[in-house]
Amino acid sequence: MKVEKYILWLWLLCLGLAVKGQQVTQPDTDGKIIQVKHASKLSYDKNFVNAKLLTGNVVCEHDGAVLSCDTAYLFDDKRMKARGHISIVKGDSIFVTGNKLDYESSTKLAVLEGSVRCVEKDMILTTDYMTFDVAKSVANYYNGGKIINKENTLVSKNGHYYSKSKEVAFHYDVELTNPDYKMKSDTLRYNTATKIAYFLGPSVITSKEDYIYCENGWYDTEKEKSQFSRNALLVTKNQKLRGDSLLYDRKAKVGRAFNNVQLIDTSQKSILYGNYVEYHQKGSKAWATRKPVYARIIEEDTLFLGADTLFHTDVDSVHNFLNAYHHVRIFKKDMQAICDSATFDTRDSLMQLFRMPMLWSHNSQATAKHIKVFVGDKTLNGFRLESNAFLINRIDSTEMFSQLSGKTIDGFIKKDTIRKALVRTNSEIYYYVKSKGKIIALNKTQCEDVQIYFKKGDVDQSTFLKKPTSTITPIKEVNVKEARLKGFNWQPNKKPLSAKDLHVSKSSKP
Repeated sequence: MKVEKYILWLWLLCLGLAVKGQQVTQPDTDGKIIQVKHASKLSYDKNFVNAKLLTGNVVCEHDGAVLSCDTAYLFDDKRMKARGHISIVKGDSIFVTGNKLDYESSTKLAVLEGSVRCVEKDMILTTDYMTFDVAKSVANYYNGGKIINKENTLVSKNGHYYSKSKEVAFHYDVELTNPDYKMKSDTLRYNTATKIAYFLGPSVITSKEDYIYCENGWYDTEKEKSQFSRNALLVTKNQKLRGDSLLYDRKAKVGRAFNNVQLIDTSQKSILYGNYVEYHQKGSKAWATRKPVYARIIEEDTLFLGADTLFHTDVDSVHNFLNAYHHVRIFKKDMQAICDSATFDTRDSLMQLFRMPMLWSHNSQATAKHIKVFVGDKTLNGFRLESNAFLINRIDSTEMFSQLSGKTIDGFIKKDTIRKALVRTNSEIYYYVKSKGKIIALNKTQCEDVQIYFKKGDVDQSTFLKKPTSTITPIKEVNVKEARLKGFNWQPNKKPLSAKDLHVSKSSKP
């Protein structure tokens, strides 16, 4: 009789639970109880004394989250093990699904397994194993996962999604794929709302047109603007741009680098240094400021040019053009120069110096209103001095100077020394005459044109054209300190002494 009453009581209880929508747990007063909102059937498993077995369209609720499944074990109304068509809905935005679920009401932590998906607006996270903090709306995976956010697909070994801030933190083997580029990093944060990726370790971005490396920075995947730091490097077809920090606009194809910058032209063996360089991929143009220096490798030597501002343009795949403005200083082993502005065209290896230019080569100094320098592929080939041309050659370390002046002077250089000079129009020359290696006299000549040949730095031969007038004075009668042509201005102290001497204080600038 007692057994029959017990069976009847149990049958009535199960029948009541099967009524759709009827609540089967007591109201939750302390937030610890998982409330059952619906189940087609309730039963008890003899293997779990303290558990209810819910089957058929199971719907439970806890702390504002709705948990649904096909079958669930509910332990003391505080812990839940669910199987089949798992779903967790938090508010009106987060939707989590999977095949298996373990949930604790005390920690509000859900552990999901099997084809897990976390969906929020246009973000979809997929993995095989995930923990979901229902209270904080934080999803975590530790054995590989993928996030798709519009055109961006991110995969990594570990990931953490924070719904409140819309940020995802990725660790280990992180890869972001976009139709136009691909990112790889060890640690990366991504905001699904702003579409901005933040790099927190060695990272690489590659596309068909360029390659970027950095160890810290951010990338706006929607606007395609970015900032990189720590060994930042941008590589295009022919250029490499590096600096302490780098800004890059992929749509505009413009890169800006700050501090310790190098723009390396790999095809033309040239480098643009500075503390600020702006590079435009379209047209392959760049300008540099804040102590910029242009360096070009010429055989076994390097030409260095410094100025306040440098503008660099690639003319074609082989040649480039350089504009230099204000306080220009040039250093090469066989040539040094200063002026206020300059140009250098590698197509004809022509360098032009403007506004108070001065040029030095070993013991020689040249000045004029305009100087052209023919650099050559291996060494300095020559120069042209135009308007008020003046060429000085110091004899050893004495106070004696050979001097040429005229409207123009063409100098021809071979093996790093001046071998020939042509002086045209209103020419004047002072040179010391030698006999058996000793200086015996000073020759002063005026004529229209002069052709001079040098040997070991001294005048060896001379040809005077168009009515020359000459005066030869014995050396013992010559005051060498006063033997100067009008316009003589010997200033070796202004000559750059090395590549490190290209930017000097304002007080010492020409």
